Amino acid sequence: PPSIDSSLPASLPSSSMGNPFLERTSVQVILAIVVVAFLCNSAVSHTDEGLPWEVTLGGACIFGVVFSAYYAQKTEVALSIVSIIGVLMPTYFVYNTEVPYSSWNLGTNFPLATPPGDILTGAWKVAPNISRFDSLLPLDFSVIHLSLLSPSLALSANTSEIYHSGIKLSDKITGDKTHEYLLISSPRRVRRKVVGVMLLAKVPIRFDVWPKEETEYDFNLQTAAGIVAPPTFTGELVKLDKGPAIVSLQNKHNLRPFMLDVYKVEYPFTAG
Repeated sequence: PPSIDSSLPASLPSSSMGNPFLERTSVQVILAIVVVAFLCNSAVSHTDEGLPWEVTLGGACIFGVVFSAYYAQKTEVALSIVSIIGVLMPTYFVYNTEVPYSSWNLGTNFPLATPPGDILTGAWKVAPNISRFDSLLPLDFSVIHLSLLSPSLALSANTSEIYHSGIKLSDKITGDKTHEYLLISSPRRVRRKVVGVMLLAKVPIRFDVWPKEETEYDFNLQTAAGIVAPPTFTGELVKLDKGPAIVSLQNKHNLRPFMLDVYKVEYPFTAG
């Protein structure tokens, strides 16, 4: 009868095992990525107060989970966590960023038909101190390209460039005024002629941007309210509201095909 080689089964476990050096190196790379992502997240400060403490605490917890997965020899779990972080961290950073930009440059640099995504990307790249890591990315790549969501736009405009559209939004139940639609004009040269490109801003009434007692809308905000300090309207670029009044504005003005849904109004250059 044929003899059975008893050394064959003993060799199977050793051949099926991965290279310990390669496996250890891959885990080290994963841990290094987590550490770098955590440190970068803590280093980036896009507000005066820095990142919230919840972010730092969450980063520490994530690092603990990844390290525990490595210690339990669950490399695929650690890799999955790192992949999720790689997607969510840029999205969190970009979505919570308010990109500053000037209304004057808006008309100069972006034609009327420019989509909002291109405007936000262009404003992001020229804004100082928005991201400290764009210079580390290859070619013309930016952190904003890694995000699933868009940032907010903090648009500064001279009061002489702000007009009232004559449209207000009321609550359907109470009938109280909730929003007013302002027109922010940006100059743009077209065929040797300077024209105004309008961006519609949907501003909550509570900000009291336009004087309530002023019902004449033929003047700009500087004339109507006597305000010289340029306000900054911060909001999200969204689709235009529907309705015959909006269509009338589109026929009357060079109106961009989107609007700024404002959630904050500031006067940065006023004292106090």
